[in-house]
Amino acid sequence: MSVSSPASAPGTRQRGPVDRTGPRAPQWYVSAINTPTYNYGVYRLTGFERVATMLVGFVAGGFVGYVFFGGLGKNADGAATLTTRILDAFFVIVGGVIATRVALRWRAQRVKELKKTVLKRQFRDMLESMSGSLSAGATVIQSLVSAREDMGQQYAQDAPIVKELDLMIAGFHNNVRVEDMIVDFGERSDCPDIASFATVFRIAYLRGGDMKEAIRNTNIILSEKMSMNEEIETSLAASKNETLIMGVLPIIIVALLKGNGSSSFSVALATPVGVLCTIIAVGLFLGAFVLARRIMNIEP
Repeated sequence: MSVSSPASAPGTRQRGPVDRTGPRAPQWYVSAINTPTYNYGVYRLTGFERVATMLVGFVAGGFVGYVFFGGLGKNADGAATLTTRILDAFFVIVGGVIATRVALRWRAQRVKELKKTVLKRQFRDMLESMSGSLSAGATVIQSLVSAREDMGQQYAQDAPIVKELDLMIAGFHNNVRVEDMIVDFGERSDCPDIASFATVFRIAYLRGGDMKEAIRNTNIILSEKMSMNEEIETSLAASKNETLIMGVLPIIIVALLKGNGSSSFSVALATPVGVLCTIIAVGLFLGAFVLARRIMNIEP
């Protein structure tokens, strides 16, 4: 059976005892059969995603910086001076740069979590298919082949679980132990449930355990856990929306007050005490927003 060269995926390198989720972790590894394998523990933004995220982040951050700190350094008549323009540009740039860095990190983390969620759902369906095949008397390899056919019909041919099953089956035909391929998949998945299943699978498979029960029990536990997480996420959806509104509301209020020509309000914010109060208020709002999001973040 022919295998593709690792050169087909730029940036691939040989697997080894490295951090799979750190900032220096590669996006691709090389499998035991010399084919590129995806590392789900990290996500590298594409060029288009990076540019689009930076643009949106800079515009949003610059707007926020201008809303809260714009208009400083005006003369006694309230007219903008050169100092005002320099300070406006400074706060727009600083706010845009900070927001860009945060947006890039948030976007990569968000896409990574979405990919892992999709992988877990597809993995659960794979276990269900394998459990049915094993109950019908099929071997582990036959159940993997059957699961590959089922997943190929249920999902697209380029779905993550389909690619992983192709890799496992190809490894078996290239004299690589199937338990090693599954353990490698568990390590790359960055999902504790999949990694735990891979460990149990290897022990049960090497010691002649009841694979049907092991896979069936894992499927039941994983399904119950995912169902519970979905229920919790549903119950917290309203609270997350309220948190987002509370985070955006101060920006809207300040923008409306400044935009409506409220000179007394603008003058008060332009004083040293007003600037200090603005910095403290912005820090409190950001801290409260981050804390609320962390409290409502449910680890899968």
